[in-house]
Amino acid sequence: MNGNNAWWRTCAWLALVLLRLEAAPAVPMARLQTNDVVGLIGGGVWVAEQRGGYLESALRQLHPGYQLRVRNFAWEGDTVSARPREMNYPTVPALLRRFGVTIAFLQFGQSESFAGEAGLETFRRDYGRLLDEVAAATPRLVLVTPLPFESTAPPLADLARRNADLARYVAVVHELGALRGLPVIDLYASGKAGAATGLTTDGRQLSDRGEAVAALGISQALVSSGRPTSPDPAGWFAQPAAVSLRQAVVAKNLVWRQYVRPTNWAFLAGDRVEQPSSRDHRDRNLRWFPGEMEQFGPLLQQAERQLDNPISDAR
Repeated sequence: MNGNNAWWRTCAWLALVLLRLEAAPAVPMARLQTNDVVGLIGGGVWVAEQRGGYLESALRQLHPGYQLRVRNFAWEGDTVSARPREMNYPTVPALLRRFGVTIAFLQFGQSESFAGEAGLETFRRDYGRLLDEVAAATPRLVLVTPLPFESTAPPLADLARRNADLARYVAVVHELGALRGLPVIDLYASGKAGAATGLTTDGRQLSDRGEAVAALGISQALVSSGRPTSPDPAGWFAQPAAVSLRQAVVAKNLVWRQYVRPTNWAFLAGDRVEQPSSRDHRDRNLRWFPGEMEQFGPLLQQAERQLDNPISDAR
């Protein structure tokens, strides 16, 4: 009986949220602009994006000639409540300012949903605080929901049973977007509606197909409604022009990751800057590591100039 009561309470709560959202004025979807610097803020899903390159390659294909710059600030395990870093590592807002981000995409809710209904208020409060911090550095924000969990066979846990909780967190994302006038790209709703399978490797971590579906869903939401929607995202990315572009994006991302997340941060700016190996052996006042890291800047610019070359518009 208690289980039934909890189910009905969940349904009533979701219905109330939906009524509030329907009453709120519609927020127009964001549009990318020429020379935009796109910041990605989130957890492991967008860390994997650096290795796959699907989202940036889709953004570039659907926005030819825009000369976009994508800066990925995602970090494994990040949530709206906790984003631990090494000593003296810059905050997300500080990085947004440093790299001139003009529009930021935030994706949270999946990891937080494991706290269940008890964690909703914390999620709402802390996401709001994070949005305040990010908006102070980059006023143009877009909220992105996670894709649904998928069913998996034993011995893996069937995470699809957690979609009821995830739906509550997605509703909070919509609520925050409506209250703050921020556009929301709802991958959760599109994933449930499409009933696609094979989007994850373990029910949670996105497969290549899942990354393709998410990337194309986000990218197509940003362009005019007249653009055709591909029924086969994996096939869309398999076209020769798309393959070449994505490979170039992945190569650029390797440079970016080394630049923004150097392996020896402790020696660069952390708690080991006074170590002898952190300084030039001929001049103890000279720290060689900071100057060496700045060499990544020109390498990044070179990689991105190659990405700016015109490409065929795959559809």
